[in-house]
Amino acid sequence: MASNNLSPFVYWGQTSKIITLKVDLRNVENLEVTLTEESLSFSADGLGVKGLHKYDFEIEFYLTVNPERSQYRKTDLAVEFQIVKSAPETWLRLTAQKVKLPWLKIDFDKFMVEDSEASDTENDQSQENLINKMVTEIGKPPQGNGGFPSVKKSYLILYNLFQCVGFAYIFSALLIKYVKYGETSKEGAFETVGSQLMVCQIAAVLEVLHAYFGFVKSGITSSLMQVTGRNFILFALIFQEPRLQLSSYCWYLFIVWTGIEIIRYPFYLFQLVGIKVGILSWLRYTMWIPLYPLGILLESCIVINAIYYFQETGFFSFQLPNSANCSFYFPYFLIFYLVIASFGATSNLNYMRIQRQKQLSSGRVTSDVRKKA
Repeated sequence: MASNNLSPFVYWGQTSKIITLKVDLRNVENLEVTLTEESLSFSADGLGVKGLHKYDFEIEFYLTVNPERSQYRKTDLAVEFQIVKSAPETWLRLTAQKVKLPWLKIDFDKFMVEDSEASDTENDQSQENLINKMVTEIGKPPQGNGGFPSVKKSYLILYNLFQCVGFAYIFSALLIKYVKYGETSKEGAFETVGSQLMVCQIAAVLEVLHAYFGFVKSGITSSLMQVTGRNFILFALIFQEPRLQLSSYCWYLFIVWTGIEIIRYPFYLFQLVGIKVGILSWLRYTMWIPLYPLGILLESCIVINAIYYFQETGFFSFQLPNSANCSFYFPYFLIFYLVIASFGATSNLNYMRIQRQKQLSSGRVTSDVRKKA
């Protein structure tokens, strides 16, 4: 049953009629699936827990399934299966043999005991009893020795806690100073929180690595665009030009950036410790609607002002003759950056729209591919 090659994490759940599988593999290529009444074989190239490799696995089912009615789809984040059981019945486990596979995880959110004649309380009790039996059968997902979180999970908790505290401090400091000194405080935004914001944004570079190595399920492209764009605005423009630091645009931009992050990082933090906060989820996938476009507008204003300032100073520009035998005019680069950033912003907004639909809307999984045995 187990493959000699690398196996991706597979999360499974069930109702009385179907089995759901989510193969945690991104950027999937060369996908090969063979589904029969008794087994499922999977092989693909993609980005998984061990990085970019070829992954495969084979599962012999606990009972038979109906491959004709089953379906799967490939997304940017995973390969998802809906496998129809041959007969409505709750399975005690997924595999034919009583074995513990390190890559096979229980998706507790996808388990549902269906009994139309039973009360909700009886259904809840039946589901709890089933899950307890399954935990006894195959064991809980490994969390490290003694039930403590794994090293990776502990690291992610500390990282998100650090960013949460950092951005909360920046947001609070800006507002407190504004309450005390009014409009004049906006000219000192960078002086007030610039150092702290630069530390947090340098740390944010780790998020690109988190996505690349599969520590989190975020897309690499979206993480790279956001981190690179912010750091360019902060370090290459605001940090280098004192007149930008005194602009009220700087204060408003810092408020928008931190307003996004004081929602995002607590959301991730609570997810990591297994706490679901409904209002926080709603804020995470709703507040971006006003904040992201406002942030894009403010960043554009900073860049437009920077074009004029860097024309005057000539900073980052160099002309012929020189040892490199080439010239570079930084204001032209900023104009080009505005054009490229507009496409990146559109892509990011669309990505967040899709995530909002996925997280806040319920619906059946639709298949874009159907595989017959």
